[in-house]
Amino acid sequence: MPLYRKLAPTVLKVAVLAIIVVFIVRNIPLKLEDLTSFLVHANDRFYLSLLLFSIFLMLQAGIWVLIVNASLSDTGRLSGSSGLSMLGGLRIFIETQFGKYIPGGFWNVAGRIVMATKAGVPLDAQFAAIVYENILLVAAALVYAMMLIVSLHIVPVWVGLLLVIVFALIYLFYSPLTVTVKSLFIRASKWKFLQKMIGKMTKSFGGAQMAGSEVSLTRNQFFAYLACFLASHFVMGIAFWLLTNSFDKGKVGLFYAAGTFATSWLLGLVSPLPGGLGVREGFLVYFLSMKLGTETALQISVIARLWNIMAEVLFWAVIRVVCYLTRGEKVYET
Repeated sequence: MPLYRKLAPTVLKVAVLAIIVVFIVRNIPLKLEDLTSFLVHANDRFYLSLLLFSIFLMLQAGIWVLIVNASLSDTGRLSGSSGLSMLGGLRIFIETQFGKYIPGGFWNVAGRIVMATKAGVPLDAQFAAIVYENILLVAAALVYAMMLIVSLHIVPVWVGLLLVIVFALIYLFYSPLTVTVKSLFIRASKWKFLQKMIGKMTKSFGGAQMAGSEVSLTRNQFFAYLACFLASHFVMGIAFWLLTNSFDKGKVGLFYAAGTFATSWLLGLVSPLPGGLGVREGFLVYFLSMKLGTETALQISVIARLWNIMAEVLFWAVIRVVCYLTRGEKVYET
């Protein structure tokens, strides 16, 4: 094999890492000395919040693995012993997560597709898992966001009740909705540009195509995973609550903190920059300033971005250590 082919993957990884680091450094308004000073003087609540946020990310990744495995057949049951291992799935999730910081906003998803395909996961199951994961993530965040904006009288109570009715209707009419979702999956799998894009991403290891099979979750699975995301968001809320209170410049309630972070994440989806940069921080300042003042809210919004990245790095480090300790067990090939 020519030398350049051996070096190409390593060079590509270094280049991607460099792009991510440059993007983060240029868009987080913190000087190195300020950052060092903050981390040295941060109290135990900050580092506990960091640990909890890493656990939240692990829970999210674990739920994604469960959805992938549940999507491997129309009934949600795995055929035989096939399926993505939890450790392999966690590693795929976190090693592609940093791709969201590359301008374009879809590189984390593209990376996940490539690595999951190499691990033997059919594209149809992956596509269904991505769609369901994002629907469930938005639904869970919307619940906490609704609790916040109703408590602040930004919207009337009946809007919150309307959301409850929507969930009830989805539960009652899940079967006909599933038929519609299946048909959408089949139509999407036939899009030429999607097939072409996936073919390019998977060309290096033989290429792959979507078969156009009918993949969906059962009603019980859908609402079970929604409950899982609601629980993981609560862990996230505790983590952000500890972060805000670690500044010792006022306190916010637990559900207020959870709603603030969830609402800012939702609104950050409209940001043209990767990771919701700018929009997310702006809404964090808006909601936190109601309780802590503008200056403290601004400090927290800046640190929260760094805190998020540190939690992702911690997650990645833990998975790398676990994979190293269990290196005798094949997770997937890189």
